[in-house]
Amino acid sequence: MDRLKVRMEQDRSTALFGDNPPPPRQPAPYPEGDIIHHRQHRYIVRHRNGNGAVVTKYTTHSYGMGANNHPNEASVLRFVKENTTIPVPSVISSDWDRITMEYIEGSTLRQAWPTLTDEQRLGILAQLKGYIAQLCALRGKSIGRLDGQGAMVPSIMMRSGGPFTTVAEFHNWLVRPPKGAPNQTIYWHQITKALGKEYPVVFTHGDIAARNIMVQYWEYVFSMRGLDNIDWESLGERVPSLFDQRYDLEYILLHFILQLS
Repeated sequence: MDRLKVRMEQDRSTALFGDNPPPPRQPAPYPEGDIIHHRQHRYIVRHRNGNGAVVTKYTTHSYGMGANNHPNEASVLRFVKENTTIPVPSVISSDWDRITMEYIEGSTLRQAWPTLTDEQRLGILAQLKGYIAQLCALRGKSIGRLDGQGAMVPSIMMRSGGPFTTVAEFHNWLVRPPKGAPNQTIYWHQITKALGKEYPVVFTHGDIAARNIMVQYWEYVFSMRGLDNIDWESLGERVPSLFDQRYDLEYILLHFILQLS
């Protein structure tokens, strides 16, 4: 089991950083407070400092939150706050393995949705539509993370590639056959061809969280994946109305590809 864990960590590092993982670094002391989320190496701790109640997201993994001295997420939060009216928490400080930001009281949409009235639900959907439109209005020239790292794709094994200068390059990498599968078959060619349309490159919400400049259908795919599981009749079936253009074929293909990745 120990050898398996080591191999999995090596595969994950290769998937994220290729042959150039960040060097080992010594973390500063972690903040003490209420742990409100913990999954594997990642923690979210609510604590207090001179600004009042804050939260710190940090990871105990040796490569931290990325290859750079500050996490991409910190750059993205500042960028969104400066360029849109979307309400995001203010970043107080950041380092290679952590982000400290203001603490905002509230419930997740998953928690709140069953208790909302129809009028409240319609109001939230209208806000979401406006926020997505603001993100899509921010255009880019390359496909990758805001801080210059490659595009990150949430799948069974998280992987990163690029940055890519064209949508075609991104698609060719995205539908790369899994290990052990033939590289040149009509099967993979047809998937690439189906995704071969020239989409505009826009700022997007990679996994209903984050942080990448991606092709425009990306919000559609991951919003459908993330919101249709809450309540299909009252929320999931309304998700397509949040977008000016539907990308149903892309949703089906990407869902299939990511299950194999």
